[in-house]
Amino acid sequence: MIKIRKAKPVDLDAIKSLVDSHKHELGFVLRPALMKSIDRSEVFVANGGKTIVGVLDYHHRLDQQTTIYHFVVAPQLRRQGVGRLLVEALKEEAKEYGKSHILLKCPEDLESNDFYGRVGFQLTAIENGRQRRLNVWELVLIS
Repeated sequence: MIKIRKAKPVDLDAIKSLVDSHKHELGFVLRPALMKSIDRSEVFVANGGKTIVGVLDYHHRLDQQTTIYHFVVAPQLRRQGVGRLLVEALKEEAKEYGKSHILLKCPEDLESNDFYGRVGFQLTAIENGRQRRLNVWELVLIS
């Protein structure tokens, strides 16, 4: 059974390990940046038993936007609803904070782009990133 909850400082090593195992998708993520997000209570984790199998790191901006920075689900649990549960948790929280939309950028060569379309995000732009092109995805929140 998968449970979605807020990350705690004690989760940092497990989160960093999962994130680091997906450097091609996420790039290099600094431990202090993850800890700052955890301290701000802006990281959801998917817990499968005693193991963290998914991470969603985000930020509620001062305007109407919530931005997803890092989002990963362990490969063996993809296409089983874990990512959808993480997105649903973020949607609910963003609505509670009065946000109008969630935004993320994803390298266009990654399979995860298909996932974003399936969970309601709309492709709004394509930008040139530092090393590869990025799809800009937006999820409009309707109260």
